[in-house]
Amino acid sequence: MSESLYQELLEQVFGPEPNALRTEISPLYAELEKALQEASPGRKSQEEVSFRFERLRLGLGITLMQLLSDLGGDEESNQVRDLLHEALGAASVQQIDGVIQKKSHLFEELYTDLYVNADAEHILGLFEETLNASTKEETDELIDRALEIAEDLEFQSDEDDTPEE
Repeated sequence: MSESLYQELLEQVFGPEPNALRTEISPLYAELEKALQEASPGRKSQEEVSFRFERLRLGLGITLMQLLSDLGGDEESNQVRDLLHEALGAASVQQIDGVIQKKSHLFEELYTDLYVNADAEHILGLFEETLNASTKEETDELIDRALEIAEDLEFQSDEDDTPEE
């Protein structure tokens, strides 16, 4: 996979016009690729790769929560998106974990309070897989699948916007 699919997913979910959130998560894939290219066997390099990978997972999670919110998700999906965004500001993997742990109840509330239709269920499934992803390859596959869902949902909403005769 390439960064271009990630960028395409962001455009599909957030729209073609730049906004603050999209601008902030847009470089995450490239940052991981750079860290992977510069990595050497040392501990510091591996910490940087892990940190950049966690940030990409956060970016993908934010994108999926935005997609869920656009699909009609309630306040819980917005709260989880905002929590992931807050964690994006952390300076280490440990700090990311700390931010998430403080409000981990939001994840449980997301799953219990959300009205789930087939599309929302699929998005939540991808979100769960994103939380469990442990390699760039897994994340690439999730980006590809999320893009397919976003494109399908966009197509469906375009059909809904057609005037009736």
